[in-house]
Amino acid sequence: GAKYRDILKSSNGKQKHQRRVFSSEMSDSIVAEITKDGDTVDDVLFDRLCGSDEAAASGSRSHQQIIPLSKAVNILSFDTANQTSALAEDSLSHYIVIRRKGGGSKTHRRLFDKLHLRRPDEGAVCLSGLTNKLQRHSWKLARELQREKGIEKVIECELRRRQDLKHLVVTDDVYLTERLMRSHAVVVVSFMQFSNMF
Repeated sequence: GAKYRDILKSSNGKQKHQRRVFSSEMSDSIVAEITKDGDTVDDVLFDRLCGSDEAAASGSRSHQQIIPLSKAVNILSFDTANQTSALAEDSLSHYIVIRRKGGGSKTHRRLFDKLHLRRPDEGAVCLSGLTNKLQRHSWKLARELQREKGIEKVIECELRRRQDLKHLVVTDDVYLTERLMRSHAVVVVSFMQFSNMF
């Protein structure tokens, strides 16, 4: 039978992730992502946005700035009277990453499900002001959390700098969110949040 060259093999025989572009004069280019054997799309996305696990995780935990939920609400707050046209888009200097660190009560469960924080130490919620509408939505989510009795015992709010962000990922995948949030260069929003961005 016919023999075909393995396009995933480099000259030294090792497999590597590749990106190829197919162009046509009649239509837009198509970018093909060719993964290593055993790699998932999540691996490719993570590698593309964050580099390696070690590089993304290095120093991020040691530089965490944990703040109270009330401060997170204040950072996300806005003047409701002048809210839309008066505020510049993407004007916040920081954003907040909320993680679940404990069990919580049965009354917390509905809210945790809505925020994709179904288990402690799994997933994260990013509250930011990339658009005015998203800032308003983020503020409402923070206020909703604040109204839950005893919530501060089971969540933590991490303050991160907006200037470090380079990528936005939209996903409801809890494990991918947790992995991407190791890097301060990526902000993750859920599809619910994305529908409230514009």
